[in-house]
Amino acid sequence: MSKKPYQSMYVNANGIRTHFVVAGEGEPLVLVHGGGPGSGGEAGWSRNIPALAEHFRVYALDRIGYGLTDKPAIEYSDLALANHLADFVDALCLDKVNMMGNSMGAYGVARYAVDHPERVKKMVLVASGSIASSFGLNHKLSIGQEAMKKCNEEPTRENMRAVLEGLVKHTENITDKLVDNRLAVATSPGAQDAQRSHAKYRARMKNDPNLMQQYSLKYRLPELTIPTMMIWGKLDTFAPLEDLGYPLRDMLPNLKAFHVFEDSAHQVQNDEVEKFNQVVTEFFRN
Repeated sequence: MSKKPYQSMYVNANGIRTHFVVAGEGEPLVLVHGGGPGSGGEAGWSRNIPALAEHFRVYALDRIGYGLTDKPAIEYSDLALANHLADFVDALCLDKVNMMGNSMGAYGVARYAVDHPERVKKMVLVASGSIASSFGLNHKLSIGQEAMKKCNEEPTRENMRAVLEGLVKHTENITDKLVDNRLAVATSPGAQDAQRSHAKYRARMKNDPNLMQQYSLKYRLPELTIPTMMIWGKLDTFAPLEDLGYPLRDMLPNLKAFHVFEDSAHQVQNDEVEKFNQVVTEFFRN
């Protein structure tokens, strides 16, 4: 059994025992995974950490309610997830960081940046339908999202495989071992309750203007001057490029770069791995 190219560690983040993997030396780079059953830091970024760790001190956390991190009985709002990210950065005593998030994790990164702009050096936002929805942009429910909903209700190997197949174009990389690992995390104590809590929060937010106002980044994110790059997969069905990506790009005048990956779906970092790692490394280093 080969040794993993990163360490598994825990830190107390404001009372939440938080799992993360860490590798490399240099400026800190915090990676924030997306949502969905079985998600986590290692699960979301394992194919990127080794390359990024050649240039940075990389931290990929399991967010509250995910992976090996605590799953307390709370309302899993996007703000609770964002607050946990801030607590994690504080717990590691990181002063100024680079950040990258995928999907719902990109919302967490953007939220951290608008709340703590002095502590973010640069950020990369990957395929974030959550940010787009906070701007009032919407699209039809995709097959992949239906699969995720079904897996939350009935976590089976078949349903987990359907979720993973909806996230990437290159489904040949989805092994039985990957499916089993994600399913084990998704069915660990507290994980399903956390997923259902977040789904209920999102449903409630649609009919509650006050919650939507708290969630919205529409007026704060465009004002940020933090160097920001956005990445989207052309084949993304979870957060379609035409419906969400391009409109969001046009609403963010301070974007430094917007990259469309032609052969990628929602998890660009797992579809065009080498190109993704190169583009991200160049952005953070230059």
